[in-house]
Amino acid sequence: MKKLYFAIFALALSLLISICFASEVAITMDDFDVQESTLLSPAERNDRILLTLADQNIKADLFVACKFIQTKEAKKLLQKWNDFGHTIGNHTFTHPYFGKNITVADFLSKEITRCENQLKPYQQFQKIFRFPMLAEGNTTEKRDQLRQWFKNNGYSIGHVTIDASDWYIDQRMREKYNSDPKFNLLKYRDYYMAHIWDRAQYYNELSKKVLGHEVKNTLLIHFNLLNALYLNDLINMFKQKGWKVINANAAFKDTVFQSEPNSMPSGQSLIWALAKESGKFESELRYPGEDESYEKPKMDALGL
Repeated sequence: MKKLYFAIFALALSLLISICFASEVAITMDDFDVQESTLLSPAERNDRILLTLADQNIKADLFVACKFIQTKEAKKLLQKWNDFGHTIGNHTFTHPYFGKNITVADFLSKEITRCENQLKPYQQFQKIFRFPMLAEGNTTEKRDQLRQWFKNNGYSIGHVTIDASDWYIDQRMREKYNSDPKFNLLKYRDYYMAHIWDRAQYYNELSKKVLGHEVKNTLLIHFNLLNALYLNDLINMFKQKGWKVINANAAFKDTVFQSEPNSMPSGQSLIWALAKESGKFESELRYPGEDESYEKPKMDALGL
């Protein structure tokens, strides 16, 4: 009997430890492109994503490129995110690459503040900003000017720790559907799950090497058909792998998000940037961190 009690105690302790020290990830979603309507209407896609998050009892951060909310219908769809209690963040107005072709002054006036003015009416809007393509500037001067402006104006940066290429998988899936509507789209789901798990493992392990510990991860995915169809599978996959899926606001409280990596090229995953800054992990860093060129040959080989 004592052996049985000991076995039960050991199992309970093991489960408690696994829960307390589980890897954590939050859902953050970019762009809010409600113009694309392959297979599902924008309203159907919006409802599917929101209902999945509600059923999973998860609050996400939605980073909105304001060019997508220029109609009454689009504003109504964004209002639903507000009503469900998800944080609404600034992702610029036109979603430009912050590089040599745009000045700091224009980026601030024509992109950030212009979008902020359109998001202010939503109660769940917060001054949290995410750079398009995670590009924080092509020079240290431009990068640092933006960082100072953010501090002066009460903004935080919505850094990504786990970057991925869901946008490319979605693109390929929509192209396949348009050319062959009877194709089994579950094959894209399976590829998507494997891709995200691979990227999550990579960045999570890199964080332990760079920082000595795991962080509260923020996963970058997009408001697209792929996630309208398979976001629930994605969340369940993390749970089945022993990860804890947390609210985005909780993740952004991790002190790692106060970091300002002094690495160029600036941007990419925050973990990538910190690894680059350290100078110790060059062999483990590819640039860009995530790109269609990495996924294309694998998807071609699978006929996806």
